[in-house]
Amino acid sequence: MDLLLLALKNLLARPVRSLLTLLGVLVATASMVLFLSFGEGLRRALFQELSRVGPALQVLPEGVEGFAFGGYPGITPEQARALEEAARALGATGVIPSVFLVRGGFDPGTSFLFQGLPEGVSPEALYPGLEAAQGSLVPSPRGAVLGAKVAERQGLSLGASLRLSPEVRLKVEGVLAPTGGLADNLIFTPLGPLQKVLGTENYSALFVLLPPGLEAEGVARALEARVEGLKVETQGEVLRFAERALRISDLVRFGISLVALFVGGLLVANTVMMSVYERIREFGVMRALGARRAFIFRLVLLEALLLALLGGVGGLLLGAVGSSAINLYTQGEVGLALSAVTPRLALFSLGVALALGLLSGLLPAQMASRLPVVEALGRA
Repeated sequence: MDLLLLALKNLLARPVRSLLTLLGVLVATASMVLFLSFGEGLRRALFQELSRVGPALQVLPEGVEGFAFGGYPGITPEQARALEEAARALGATGVIPSVFLVRGGFDPGTSFLFQGLPEGVSPEALYPGLEAAQGSLVPSPRGAVLGAKVAERQGLSLGASLRLSPEVRLKVEGVLAPTGGLADNLIFTPLGPLQKVLGTENYSALFVLLPPGLEAEGVARALEARVEGLKVETQGEVLRFAERALRISDLVRFGISLVALFVGGLLVANTVMMSVYERIREFGVMRALGARRAFIFRLVLLEALLLALLGGVGGLLLGAVGSSAINLYTQGEVGLALSAVTPRLALFSLGVALALGLLSGLLPAQMASRLPVVEALGRA
């Protein structure tokens, strides 16, 4: 306790320098928390969304990984018919072909994500629990049903016209009730209009419905063996792919934040080193009065750890505030919280801050503890 109080006293004796160092570590930690919070938020949103999706199997063209969104449709009608026959023979209750079309920019306010389904098929078959807040739940051959968020963002209501191309227009025939999931941002249409816009009869994906008790993994492998050119993924495989992708993106974001962390470490090392040079005579007096080298080493190292820990805690709090602000925006735009400061992220951030303080304080602490007593006392 005496060592801790002495370390705090030394830091408070140089308030401006200590404050600036704290701010450096705080900003570095906050940036790391914010960068990594996107990975945590995406994991949570993805897992919640997949738990709401009805189909047990997703069928994609061979070579396509992960999700069906984006890309040109690559499943031919012949492959779809062959897979449906094989799936029925294995006990599947249905196969739903789908086409995806993305229009607009990167900003949610200017982007449109269309999902085409066979005529007469309700979106509820893929997203259980959907309800129509206005109009119809199932679009007609020239109609569209909007998710709650896309309708709100674009200011669209029943009767509005959607222009997919110069030749293809759709009329809004329904608006869904909010779900807090992906369906809020989708526009459901029949397959025909999307295929006409894309100039193909192919499908982006096939969704296989299985009855309770039928093992998805076995059906997936059997379908791949019977129909060439297709890849069948279970929800578990989609999750594993997403987890790998998120881990890679986490490493990239952490690598970017390392620049800020390195700068924060230099600030801590500079502050502690300057403190050591200014207190050489003080250390000499302490040694002359009987203080051991280990005591001096621990004192200087503790000062570095305190700076890093206080800056880390402040950075964690600032990162959490920033994460909440981001979620206010994303929930308003797309209905999803895409940032999350989880307990494991908080512990990791504090651990990195402590490691930063430890590494930054080792050299100054070693120098202070090895100062010769006579030389230290001789300094003015």
